[in-house]
Amino acid sequence: MRILVVDDSLRHLEAARQSLADHELTLVDSYTAAQILLQKGAPFDAVLSDLMMPAEPQTLGPEGLKFLGHQIPIGFVVALLAARVGVKRIAVVTDANHHNHPMSAALDWIGSAYWDGKERPTFKVNGAAVLIAHAKLLPDGGKDWAAALEAVTDDPAGVGG
Repeated sequence: MRILVVDDSLRHLEAARQSLADHELTLVDSYTAAQILLQKGAPFDAVLSDLMMPAEPQTLGPEGLKFLGHQIPIGFVVALLAARVGVKRIAVVTDANHHNHPMSAALDWIGSAYWDGKERPTFKVNGAAVLIAHAKLLPDGGKDWAAALEAVTDDPAGVGG
């Protein structure tokens, strides 16, 4: 499977390299790099993205530059762009502590059952299966990207294609 992984953490990109070794991977550390690849029509079967990444300067005016480097939930935008260009398996995951960040806490509203195996918070967006959840973690603390891919590949709603 051809997979794009988007995460600003080298640790999580390395976890992707290890847990998805059987796949053809493209790893990028910014949403701008992901946007360029997706808009060029790079043929991915799946896009797996971090939820929270640092704001980048593209298209920001003087007032917007005050957000430069702040963590923003840009993974939602990556997911929507991927769905718009026809990617059928998309996961947006975070390792943020739900006690320390409001966006992570809000994910508990839809994703807590993912942890105990009762359900997968998968949504259908433009024909794609989209997972939005806290990341399952590997013993070393890296994101378990294979679990995220499995959730959108073996999708009970059948939207993963």
